[in-house]
Amino acid sequence: MSIPTRTRAATCLASAAVALAGLQTAVATPAAAASRDTIVSIAQREAGNAVRNKENPAGSGCNYYTGVFRTWKPAGGCGSGDGVQFRDSDWCADFAKYVWKSAGVRHADVAEGNGGVLTGWASSFKDYGTRNGTWHARSSGYTPQPGDAVVFDWDQSGSIDHVGIVRSSDGGRVYTIEGNSGDAIRYKDYSRSDIDIVGYSAPVDVGGGTPNLGVLEFYLSDSQSSSVATRPVIAFGNSPMVPIRGDWNGDGKDTVSTFDPATATFYISDTPETGQASYTFRYGDPGAVPFVGDWDGDGKDNVGVRMGLTFYMRTSPVTSGTETTTSVAYGDPGMLPVVGDWNGDGKDTVSAFNPATATFYISDTPQTGQASYTFRYGDPGAVPLAGDWDGDGKDNVGVRMGNSFYLRTSPVTSGTETTTSVAYGDGGAELPITGDWDGDGKDSQGVVR
Repeated sequence: MSIPTRTRAATCLASAAVALAGLQTAVATPAAAASRDTIVSIAQREAGNAVRNKENPAGSGCNYYTGVFRTWKPAGGCGSGDGVQFRDSDWCADFAKYVWKSAGVRHADVAEGNGGVLTGWASSFKDYGTRNGTWHARSSGYTPQPGDAVVFDWDQSGSIDHVGIVRSSDGGRVYTIEGNSGDAIRYKDYSRSDIDIVGYSAPVDVGGGTPNLGVLEFYLSDSQSSSVATRPVIAFGNSPMVPIRGDWNGDGKDTVSTFDPATATFYISDTPETGQASYTFRYGDPGAVPFVGDWDGDGKDNVGVRMGLTFYMRTSPVTSGTETTTSVAYGDPGMLPVVGDWNGDGKDTVSAFNPATATFYISDTPQTGQASYTFRYGDPGAVPLAGDWDGDGKDNVGVRMGNSFYLRTSPVTSGTETTTSVAYGDGGAELPITGDWDGDGKDSQGVVR
């Protein structure tokens, strides 16, 4: 299958998860609360939660998010789930508030009955931006950022009707995740000049604001079947740095490191338990999405960044002050980078995952723009993973949904799907990471908090 490679302006990728982590896998989201990518990661997580990503019963207005915030709303005939009585109301604003609150956005945790600005009304998100100086009208030409709230006026009456969460944007379109869209949480996209868009409110102290400088903590397991960390917790880097991992020195073991998206600086460490970076350098532009892989087959990992639709791979060693680069365009806006050695030749190649459809587009030759293997795995909104799960020298894919890691053990070349899974972490604002921590040739799971 050919992946469209339409030329677009720079894309802000989320991740998912979007957390994308380390050597054979992609790396994306800052690990701490109150980061833009954490907001998007949580929105994607909610979209993938089959218990509460739709009304129950269908078309009834009964939903999880109103049940969390507005317990005075009617519950007659409504279902329940995840310990919450669903309640009947329009719920786009309840969903957006839940995502911001869960990500630790400043002021989003203040209940409307206690003077909180954010309420069950979509218009409250414009009020939030106006009050905090983060409101941007569409007509201003503002480039929407991941984690922003986008508000709509469907009939241009001057009254705001709907709100969603921005997951990414490019030169012409904005990509969203919205609650109460056709009675469910859905992935949507619009022209940035769409007259239905009134504007955007940025979350306070996120992105251009004051960063959360909490220390990142890595909880790693050497066993794919262990639900608890088997290694001492490693504290390395500060949020909103992005967690990554790689085998930087060729000893067969991955070590954790970080990337600062605000300054496009990598902090690479062979001994992260000391809290010290072995090598520090800038690569790419601020806001770039980092990833890691062995581009030349020398047994040592190197770094890269995705900017727009282009993957830039640093070919000079992390130990070198000289910068050399190769690049390739692959995938479409909204897709997440995934990296692996799919054919066992010792070299990693870049690929992509579409979180809206849970589809992997794996390529041994991404420079052609063609996917070698295309398949769905996981649910929409899942966080993509990659790693060598069985030690055969070939990478495979996986996803994290909720607090569970699902590792696809059938080869990417196979139409048959086999899986191993493990519950690990709490599934909250933490981010997944995978790596070969003990040098046994098999990657296993971890989380970053």
